[in-house]
Amino acid sequence: MCSFTDLIVQSAVSPMLAAAATAAAEKTATAAAQPSGLQLLYEFLATGGFVMALIVLCSMAAIGASILSWLQMRPQIVMPNSVVSQLRAIPNYALKGDIRPLQEFLSNDASMLARLGSMAISGAFTSKQECHDACAIKAREEIHRLESGIPLLEVLITVAPLLGLLGTTAGLVGMFSAFGTGEGPDTTVIAHEIGVALRCTIAGLFVAVPSVLAHTYFTRRLDALAVRVESVMQEVIQHFYQHFEVQRPAA
Repeated sequence: MCSFTDLIVQSAVSPMLAAAATAAAEKTATAAAQPSGLQLLYEFLATGGFVMALIVLCSMAAIGASILSWLQMRPQIVMPNSVVSQLRAIPNYALKGDIRPLQEFLSNDASMLARLGSMAISGAFTSKQECHDACAIKAREEIHRLESGIPLLEVLITVAPLLGLLGTTAGLVGMFSAFGTGEGPDTTVIAHEIGVALRCTIAGLFVAVPSVLAHTYFTRRLDALAVRVESVMQEVIQHFYQHFEVQRPAA
């Protein structure tokens, strides 16, 4: 049998447990009613219409151009340390009197610097100036290939904000069209069109700003790589024509 004290305790605790259970149930229901981040993102993009779809395509193109630029400007693609060290060891090859091991090493490497270095020590040019001019032309071709993703970023920097402005203009047109109805303006339509205008503006800037940052980063990185390649190639040409005598075969 329960004592009088137990009854008092139970009568005091039961309302507290019930209140806690009710609060937990309300919290769970509220959390279930709130949309997830993906749902919010989908709603944000879906309400932008056709212009928002174009902005999404621009964002995908910006990501693709950034990845392409990063892949092409990796050190192992442009100028690996192993190739740099081998090219700077031309005086050591001169002591042995044989440049063929270096030529073979460069021919087996697929980096940009290896191709330029192989051209410089090929012995196809009788003068240092002739070799320098030919390597400079080849280097410009290689640098142009490396910057294939940068022009696309330049286009997106301009196009993305303009698309956002186009979406803003379309939203404002829809908003003012709601005032032209004979039954008076529909506040629901006006709110929707204002939302479309603001969403497109935000999305356009959201694509343009990272594109500017990526364009600046890869442009500076490409300039730095070009300077380093030029420095190494000048050293290579100088050492090669200093230590090896080049004679053009008779026709």
